[in-house]
Amino acid sequence: MKARSVKLGSTLALMLMASGSFLASANTNGYKMVLIEDTPGAAALQAGQFDQGITETLNSSVEVDNFSRQMSLCVGFTKSAQLDKAATACDNAVSAAQQLHLVSSSDKREMRAYALTNRGVLRLLQNNNLAALADFSRAAELNRSDVSLHNLQRLELALNKANNGLDLAMVSAD
Repeated sequence: MKARSVKLGSTLALMLMASGSFLASANTNGYKMVLIEDTPGAAALQAGQFDQGITETLNSSVEVDNFSRQMSLCVGFTKSAQLDKAATACDNAVSAAQQLHLVSSSDKREMRAYALTNRGVLRLLQNNNLAALADFSRAAELNRSDVSLHNLQRLELALNKANNGLDLAMVSAD
């Protein structure tokens, strides 16, 4: 597992999560999502206990910034296949990253990139490859992190393979 620090009032660590250990109903086919460490519910989400993680995130009395909370909800709802709720949380995380006032512009770009990466994974599960590609591309433009590049390259490879299959089918149909 990799970790990276971001300053947001206090230091937060971002944990990258590979999809392999998660439920088949929320299979992300090797795409990665990002959680904010030390956010209520993050440990349960990391352990694959999505309902518990969502509940802890929603019901926590600990003061948590909106970005961190929405990132956890985005991951939790995505992984538990509650895609409508995930879409709201993922969109809220993208917005929250833009609205932070006490964060440097470079940290704000990094946080927005992680939120876009998470939303891109959700959009793949919604069978919206073009929107996922747009989110992954924008995330990589904002911050060329390992997770942003991994997801972008993985989707581009899948789309190229699909496109090559279409080309072959069209040629053989002549």
